[in-house]
Amino acid sequence: MSITERLANLSIPTVIITIVVLFALRYVLLKQKTPIAKSIAEIAESLAVAMGLVFLIIRPFIVQAFFIPSESMLPTLQVHDHILVNKFIYRFREPKHGDVIVFKSPPQANQDGQEKDFIKRVIAVPGDTVRITPGYVLVDGAQYNHSDLESILRGYGKSDGKVSVKLLNGEVLVDGRLVTKSEIAAAAERPNAKVKVVPGVVYLNGKPLREPYTAEDPDEPYPGGPRSFVKDEWIVVNKKGEQMVKIPKGKLLVMGDNRNDSNDARFWGLLDRDRVLGKAMFIFWPPSRIRWVH
Repeated sequence: MSITERLANLSIPTVIITIVVLFALRYVLLKQKTPIAKSIAEIAESLAVAMGLVFLIIRPFIVQAFFIPSESMLPTLQVHDHILVNKFIYRFREPKHGDVIVFKSPPQANQDGQEKDFIKRVIAVPGDTVRITPGYVLVDGAQYNHSDLESILRGYGKSDGKVSVKLLNGEVLVDGRLVTKSEIAAAAERPNAKVKVVPGVVYLNGKPLREPYTAEDPDEPYPGGPRSFVKDEWIVVNKKGEQMVKIPKGKLLVMGDNRNDSNDARFWGLLDRDRVLGKAMFIFWPPSRIRWVH
C-alpha cells in the first residue's frame, strides 16, 4: 500500500491522537513568543483543523477515496484506479438499478471471514425478480462455454495472455474483436461445422437486461448454478416453470461488470442494504483515467 493510500485510510483513533498532538504542539510553541515558533504553531493548528474536517466529517459522511484492487469491475473500473465515493447520497434515496456502489462485504464473502470494502453494480432491488441464463456456443451440437472459447480463441486476442470472450447478438467478440463463425469452426477443428451462438442473459422482471458495461456475458445460471448461494425463501417460479430469485425488502443483488471473474452476491448471498457505504462517482487517478463512473 502506497503512502497516499495509508494516509487516506487512517483510522479514527489515529486521527484523533494526531489532532491532539498537533494542538498540544501549538500550545507549547505559542509560549515561545518567537516569529518562527508562532509560524509553526499556526501550521500545526491548520493541519489539526484540516484533519478534523477531512477525517471526522467529510470522509465518514460526505465523500471518501477508494482504491480498486482487482479486475472484478472491468472494463468500467481498472486495477489501480482511485475513485471518489459519495457517502451522502443514500441518506436521501435508495440505491437504483445500475448504481456502482461500495459496501462492507459480509464475512462469508471472504475466505478469511473478514469484512472488506467491495465495489459492485446494483442489478436488482427489493421487489425485482432475476434469472440468469448462461452463454455458450454450439459447434455441430458440441457445447463450448466461456472457458472453452477462451482456450481455442486465444490467438484472436490482443495478447498471448487471458482473453475476454463476450457473446452478443449472435456474435462472438474476443477482446472486442469480432470472430466469425467460420473462424470459430476452424479453431474447434471442425471447419465445415454449423455454429450457433447463445449469449448469456440477465432477465430482470422477465425482460432481458441490456448491459453494455460488462466484459463478458454470464457463463453460469442463477439460481441453480454450481456456485450459487440462494435461500429457498427467495425462490419464485414463473408461468413457464422457470425458477427466479425475488429480491426481498432490505436486500440487493450486486454483481461485478467482469461478470465471470467477480466474487459477488450470486455466490455469497443477497447484500444487506445497511452494508452500503456509498455510490462510486468519479475516477480521479491516474490522470489518463479521469472520468465519471457510469
